[in-house]
Amino acid sequence: MSTSSTSSSSIAQLAASLFAPQTSTTGSSSFASDLEASVTRALEIAALPMDALQADQSTISSQVSELSTLGGLFNSLQTALQGITSGTGSNALQATVSDQSVLSASVGDGALAGAYTVQVLNPGSTSSAISGSSTPVTDPTSQNISSSSSFTLTVGTSTYSISADNLNALAAAINSSGAPVQAVVVNLGSPSAPNYQLSLQSTGLGDVALQLNDGTNNLLTSLNTGIPASYTVDGQPPLGISTNSATVTIAPGLNVTLDAAGTSTVTVSSDLSSVSSELSSFVSAYNAAFTELQKNYGQNGGALVGDSSVLDMQQALTQMMDYTGTGGSITSLAQLGVEYTQQGTLTFDPSAIAGLTQSQISDALTFLGDPNTGGFLQYANNTLDSITDPTTGAVATETQALDAQNQADQTQITADQAQLTTLQTNLQNQISQANALITTLQNQTTFLQGLFQYSTSDNPYATTAG
Repeated sequence: MSTSSTSSSSIAQLAASLFAPQTSTTGSSSFASDLEASVTRALEIAALPMDALQADQSTISSQVSELSTLGGLFNSLQTALQGITSGTGSNALQATVSDQSVLSASVGDGALAGAYTVQVLNPGSTSSAISGSSTPVTDPTSQNISSSSSFTLTVGTSTYSISADNLNALAAAINSSGAPVQAVVVNLGSPSAPNYQLSLQSTGLGDVALQLNDGTNNLLTSLNTGIPASYTVDGQPPLGISTNSATVTIAPGLNVTLDAAGTSTVTVSSDLSSVSSELSSFVSAYNAAFTELQKNYGQNGGALVGDSSVLDMQQALTQMMDYTGTGGSITSLAQLGVEYTQQGTLTFDPSAIAGLTQSQISDALTFLGDPNTGGFLQYANNTLDSITDPTTGAVATETQALDAQNQADQTQITADQAQLTTLQTNLQNQISQANALITTLQNQTTFLQGLFQYSTSDNPYATTAG
């Protein structure tokens, strides 16, 4: 936002320039200072509309700056509001296991609260193999287990083309090939007489065929034939479920990793610890926006005192906090520990959430809802959109209106500046002419006064008639 300015001092300088010493023989009149003062006053009066426009531009600049500050705070508030969403849904569930040595568990989308008894009949094992080159590899960075640099890796029924010039590169190429194996280089010799070889282990459980062919021979020897894992859920099926993966899904959104034979109970329950943390952040963001808004109220308020956008923002905050849910035991934020202070800010008591029963937690999640489907989160998000939307929000529309007013002021200032320049030129011409005329008249007066004195009796050269 740019402005032009014409100060009173510059106007005085402009007027003074009209009375610079003249090179003409007419000289400067004794009324020059009075003429200068009248011109200065005329230019100051002519500049008053432009001064008012520049003052308006200064006010607009302050208003736009404050709108930007408030817009940023309301955007932060909306971000904090959306953060609450991360604590709802599947993130509001936690899985605990009775025996962590048997298995571990995690929840995802679609999980439901409940308890599951998982018996790991066999955790399973992987298949492994090792190279058996008769020629020891003493330097894996320059030597390989075969003179060939092209290999075919077979894992189960799938094959992969591998290229490598040394043993280290061979292991790295296998690991980056996408094959479901892990390759490492191991030293089967002594520190003084190393013998580096290639070791492979399948990433899946069960009997997996592992071969590495250099075009002539299979370079691998089987070390271990893996077996699948097996387990039951709530005792079913009696003979167990066989799997080639250590991580299995035992219910929608509930995964367990089988670690050892044994039995463990998996309990899925609601948990609002994440919501509690995000509500605390929300309250902090709300208080920051509310406090900044209060600066724009009262006789000595900020740049937006009396501006309609301030009222819009205040109403948005009030409407958001006045939301009331329907049904269930939780219908307000106050029941989740968010309440007003006497100053109008918010305070948060995390013990309110910590003390909720499982039934109340379920109702709390219903009350919060989702920004896209309903509940407090959707209502509050839509309410804040009326302020933060980059096109139709209160901040954007008010800023656009102020920018338009500033541009209109600048256009008029440019026109006024041109008129003031023209007035300066005209006054300079007129005053120069007037000053020259007055100087001429003053010279004539001086001449006449001298002539008069010459002709009076006081003149010693005058003759008296006899």
